[in-house]
Amino acid sequence: MHNLKEIRKNFDDFKKSIQKRNINIDFDKLKMLDEKNRELIQKKEVFEKEKKDISKTKDSKLFNKSKEISKQLELTIDEQKKIKDQLDKILHNIPNIPHNDVPIGKTENDNVELSKSGKIPQFNFTPKTHYELGENLKMLDFDLATKTT
Repeated sequence: MHNLKEIRKNFDDFKKSIQKRNINIDFDKLKMLDEKNRELIQKKEVFEKEKKDISKTKDSKLFNKSKEISKQLELTIDEQKKIKDQLDKILHNIPNIPHNDVPIGKTENDNVELSKSGKIPQFNFTPKTHYELGENLKMLDFDLATKTT
């Protein structure tokens, strides 16, 4: 998952880099959710400070105000969690930033082959997959692994 602090530093550069991946991310929503999340965190901290200040005074007259602050604090925390979940969901769906040398393309056919090394072997038979080899050599047992899990 990407670090929001790093994204905030260069939001436009981040946006351009991710767009090279040809994936649809609602960056406006990401930015709005981030701002709302930070705003709610500040609001929560203000309520916590007020509540703490009231409890230090030990004034029974302020007990009702403290209860009201607790309710508002709880509502703010719930709202902030919902916003944070939405924000995390978007962030989890953003792929890594491609290197600057990566060509822009929609499929793997748009990639550019930079070099080949060694001789590519040509077989007069169909090579077996790693799991076929493992089962034939009695090194892998997928039936037992399935039962175990």
